[in-house]
Amino acid sequence: ILACTRYALESLGLPPAPEPLMKRTIGLTLDRAFTLLTGRTDPEGTAAFARLFHEKSAEVMVASARLYPAALPLLTLCRERGLAAGVVTNKSRPRIAGILEKEGAQALVGTVVSADDAPPKPAPDGLWLAAEQLGLPVESCLFLGDSPTDEAAAHAAAMPFLAVLTGVSAREDFSPETAAVPSLAVLLDWLKGGGGR
Repeated sequence: ILACTRYALESLGLPPAPEPLMKRTIGLTLDRAFTLLTGRTDPEGTAAFARLFHEKSAEVMVASARLYPAALPLLTLCRERGLAAGVVTNKSRPRIAGILEKEGAQALVGTVVSADDAPPKPAPDGLWLAAEQLGLPVESCLFLGDSPTDEAAAHAAAMPFLAVLTGVSAREDFSPETAAVPSLAVLLDWLKGGGGR
C-alpha cells in the first residue's frame, strides 16, 4: 500500500507524504486517502490518484502481501469446526483472489466480497453480502478487522466486531466498547482451548 501510494503521488508530481501519514490511509477508500494526503477533493485528482494506485497495485500487491502466521491455522480450524469464513475487502477481486491463492487460503474461504462487488467499507453492503452468500444471519457473524473503517462498517451492518491489533491502528483508535485482541494467534488459541463452540 505504501509503495502504491508513493508511486501515485510521485507520478502526479505531488510531494511525498510522511510514512506515518500514509499508514493512516490504510483501510480508507482511495478518495479519502487522497484527501488526507493532499488536502484535495477534486474529482480529476482523485481519479488520477486511484488509477495510478491501481496501476502500481497490479504490479506489487499480490507478490508483496503475506498472511499473518496464525491466519491459515485459524481458517483451517474454522473449517474443521464447521464455521464458515469469508473475506470482505476494499481491494479489487483480482488482488485478493491472487493473494488467497498464493498463500494457499482460497479453499478455506467460503466467500470473497471485494470492492468490485459492493461499495467499499465503511459502507455496510459488503458485510451484508458476505453474510448472505454464507447463508448466515448478520447477527450470527463476527467481523474481524484491524482498522476503524472496519469497525464503522460492522456497526453500520449491525454485525458483531472484533478488533485485531496487528494493523497500523492502535487500541485507542477503536471505540472503548469494542472488544480487541492483540493478534489472530490469541483468537486461535482461544478456539483451540474450546472457546467458540
